[in-house]
Amino acid sequence: CPPYYNIEKYSKDPRDLCNMPSYEYFLIKYETILSMAYRHLRENSFAVIVVSEVRNPDTGEYYGLVPDTIKAMTRVGFKYYNEIILYNNIGSLPIRAPKYFDQSRKIGRTHQNILVFYNGDLSTIESEFGKFENT
Repeated sequence: CPPYYNIEKYSKDPRDLCNMPSYEYFLIKYETILSMAYRHLRENSFAVIVVSEVRNPDTGEYYGLVPDTIKAMTRVGFKYYNEIILYNNIGSLPIRAPKYFDQSRKIGRTHQNILVFYNGDLSTIESEFGKFENT
């Protein structure tokens, strides 16, 4: 689960992804980290990333972190294999959403995207991991 650009601050360290000066610079550093992960992951293995969208605070539009993550992962060598939707506890969203929607017509997010990638020969999955036993 990488930092969602500027949504949460993890530290004051200027090298921390959450402190990048722009989304474009964040993507450069993010892809560098994903590339290092690719080089360290055992061949014919899965990599799973939980990510969600991030809005530009000035314009309100999505940056496109989900598709940018997919593009970065495939550029560094991974194969995009599966997507799973993780539904989060809605908590206070039903209370907050009407005002937010009235002001901007934006819908509150109740999910994150789980992106699944493979770093090897897809035809080896069964031999690497065995058959799925549905018990």
